[in-house]
Amino acid sequence: MYEMGGSRPDGLKLYNFADNHDVERIYTKLNNKAHFTPVHILMYTLPGVPSVYYGSEFGIEGKKERFSDDSLRPALELSNYEDAVTKNAYTRLIAALGKVRQTTPALSYGDYQELLLTNRQYAYSRNYNGQSVITAVNNDDSDYVMTLRAGNAAEYVGVLSGEKVSVNGGNIVVNIRANSGDIWLPVTSDHDMSVTPVVPVHNEPIAPAAPKTPAAPATPSAPVVPEPQPVPSAAEPADTNDSAPKEAAPQTVQNTAPAACAHSQDFEDGKIAGLQEAILAIMEKNGPVTDQMRKDVEANVYHDSLITWIKSFR
Repeated sequence: MYEMGGSRPDGLKLYNFADNHDVERIYTKLNNKAHFTPVHILMYTLPGVPSVYYGSEFGIEGKKERFSDDSLRPALELSNYEDAVTKNAYTRLIAALGKVRQTTPALSYGDYQELLLTNRQYAYSRNYNGQSVITAVNNDDSDYVMTLRAGNAAEYVGVLSGEKVSVNGGNIVVNIRANSGDIWLPVTSDHDMSVTPVVPVHNEPIAPAAPKTPAAPATPSAPVVPEPQPVPSAAEPADTNDSAPKEAAPQTVQNTAPAACAHSQDFEDGKIAGLQEAILAIMEKNGPVTDQMRKDVEANVYHDSLITWIKSFR
């Protein structure tokens, strides 16, 4: 038996998650959105404590950006999701898995035994107090038939599909649908089926409702950084010599205290190139500016991000 927590107290305290506040939402990260189902079946049935990052139960998007995590941490309008448990396949799946987990002690305290493993299919059992609970997932685009060693019950039921299979020769033979999975519980006289949610597993992803968040500014497909320009309204030094070139706005910023720059309305209204030059000027005041630092500044062509960057200097 492969030890993966099992009866070890430390193993049972593992914190299992598919996404969190610092990484891309699982729905965004998945190339095949139907894999949302097997991913969460595993998360709720492997040893450890399952954790769903707020909003991911609705299947919302969240792409990690270079200079901001705002898209990962949106303010959700919960009224948009009041009927999600009945109309959103992802929410319905998470609710069902949560109920199975709560009513099946083997998934919280049972040991772990691998039953089948390929590069696209995976099955294992969790065994506790004589009850053997079997989890099987299929990551392939075609159905897959598995023959799995079962416990001492005569019959098993898939709590997500509602299908029943008989135990023959100590095994059950189950058909796991494409990009899906199921949790197989032994049918016993003392098992209360009324507490077991039976919901269909949707192989075709359903687009989640979009939360009410401010529209993000359009991002150009090939951003072009304009030629450096002075920051609007930035004060220029008095010029007593007509032939002497005027000092550029970034140099003016360099001679200004960073705290004052951070709150100047000039920057709020500034152009992209001017904001980039202002950031570089402040950096130069604080120390040497490497080529990589300069490239990072020039690669950022987003106004709000540049404003935030300037305000970060203290």
